[in-house]
Amino acid sequence: MVKKSQFILVSQLKDNLQEFPVIVTALEKKEPFFIEKTLSWLKSVEEIFSHNNISEVSEIAGFRSKILAAKYSDERGFNTKKNQTKIAANLLYDVQNCVIQVLAPHEGKMNECRDITRQILTITAQKKGLQYTREIDFNDFVQKVWWYILSDADLKPGGIKLKSMLSEMDISMLIADEIDLEDFS
Repeated sequence: MVKKSQFILVSQLKDNLQEFPVIVTALEKKEPFFIEKTLSWLKSVEEIFSHNNISEVSEIAGFRSKILAAKYSDERGFNTKKNQTKIAANLLYDVQNCVIQVLAPHEGKMNECRDITRQILTITAQKKGLQYTREIDFNDFVQKVWWYILSDADLKPGGIKLKSMLSEMDISMLIADEIDLEDFS
């Protein structure tokens, strides 16, 4: 089974959480599209969770269903929009908390891998075994650095630790994100 990208998951969830204040502001300003913004945000979270086989997808769908169910009532003089807004507003904290609870362990793992990667890159640069020039494609250089790490006796344990925690694609993205090319010039 292919490992899902932790790098992409963390990035997507963090980006998604950055959009959350816009929803809260829409509630605060009583914007007419508050419900639509909230439902759209929930749907995007569901898609991320579903793609990554995260079971909390059902919890997010449950929150969405509560907002959608608020449309229906047999009461006379029932105001659908007001009822949906009230339910959505009451769910906001729980919804963002659910996303944060899912994000936290993945983000912690990525931060640990970032630390390992920085340490390995520092040692790799100090060994002076690789030189970067502008003629070398950046992605090719990242791959060379990764192969160097796996072939060097001192660096290999760190490389193996990264391989046990992340996919090859994540490792390449992490190296690309953390590498300082000046250290290799």
